[in-house]
Amino acid sequence: MDLHQKLVNDPEFKKVFEGVSIFGVAGSNGSGKDTILDILAEAGYFVFNVGDNLRQITKAVMGTTQRGGNDSPTGRIGSAQRSIYPGGPITLGMIDYWARVPYMPKELWPAGLAIGSVRSVSEVNTLKEFGGKLIVVDADPKVRYERVVTRGRTYEKAITFEQFVTEDEAEMGKNETDPTKFGLAQVMEMGDIVLDNSQDNVEEFIKAVRQAIGVNANG
Repeated sequence: MDLHQKLVNDPEFKKVFEGVSIFGVAGSNGSGKDTILDILAEAGYFVFNVGDNLRQITKAVMGTTQRGGNDSPTGRIGSAQRSIYPGGPITLGMIDYWARVPYMPKELWPAGLAIGSVRSVSEVNTLKEFGGKLIVVDADPKVRYERVVTRGRTYEKAITFEQFVTEDEAEMGKNETDPTKFGLAQVMEMGDIVLDNSQDNVEEFIKAVRQAIGVNANG
């Protein structure tokens, strides 16, 4: 058993998160997950951005950040992480929190921990095992496509709507039975808080998020 597994299986590791407010964020591509993470960061939460983590490693290893399910470059990295422990990126976020926060006096701890985005059932199970809640966000596919192209993240600048839909369906994994694989359709059915972000009104969405999760800017 390697050091990572020794750590996450140690009872003292789980004790660190007793009483810690934890949110996982899941949603379709371009639905507003990063906005939710930004809101939680403004409210004093320690944020572990799974997408940034995956893109950083995938870019270094494969020279691309292409997404689109288990066989895509980012999917392969995510599956490798979950092969070590089912919680995958959720566990990685907890390890990151553990490495940076608990050694300090409690008055210096963040308001909580936010991890996004969640893509597999096993990640949700781990999140809820630690007392966390899952926030799910979705939006109309055409609206999401326009957002993805506009934000211009690497290869997505020139992605076609057809390619966007194909990648979207691959990440949904509607027929996936392995809980450690991409299965966003199943994940989105497990939400504790469910939001729609189809309207083109950022301020209204931010207001709705804050109300739904009970947080305000600056804690």
